[in-house]
Amino acid sequence: MKNKSKFAYPWLVVPACILGACSCSPKFVAPEIEPPADLIPGYVPEGFKLVSGFQLNGEVNFPIATDGNEVAFFLRLREGNPFFELKSPKGNDILGVYYQGKDQLILISKSYYPEGSLDLWLAAYEASLPKPCECECPGFLRLDAIPFHGRLTEMQEIRTIDGTRVAILKGPLGWTTVFVRGDYLLTVESRISLDENLKIVASLLD
Repeated sequence: MKNKSKFAYPWLVVPACILGACSCSPKFVAPEIEPPADLIPGYVPEGFKLVSGFQLNGEVNFPIATDGNEVAFFLRLREGNPFFELKSPKGNDILGVYYQGKDQLILISKSYYPEGSLDLWLAAYEASLPKPCECECPGFLRLDAIPFHGRLTEMQEIRTIDGTRVAILKGPLGWTTVFVRGDYLLTVESRISLDENLKIVASLLD
């Protein structure tokens, strides 16, 4: 299940909006595949349409650059990058579908998570949060002085939908819901309301 590709797409996995004189809609750019059928929800909010499927290497190996400090910096970002840690706790490839609305998007993803459970995912998520630095260096010199991971995603609560426990987080794209279905970890991420997000989750569990 793991993709051992030497190169990855570190700059392509973050939804982006190129700002100009006119307003624009957020875009998600990643290597496209046929949309996985088991990620097509039975419920999609009005105004959204399926754009494509996508696949990302869960282990993400950055290309070597000439600037050693720059490489080390990007590797640290990878280790604390919530996009991958939330969606691929085992380092397996991330498969997903991308829906676009007028000014919002919906990302639905899955990664192979054999013998996984939401409790195991929660433990891994908590362990991935940055620990306080014990060094004596000034705060403004420490990379963990402002927790990168914590600023991006925060756990809100856990609910149960049709007998399945669902973790609810708040992040840069709005609400992210995480749950285990069979041997896969699934996520639904969007700025739509939490109620709409959970309706998508419920339709994926049907």
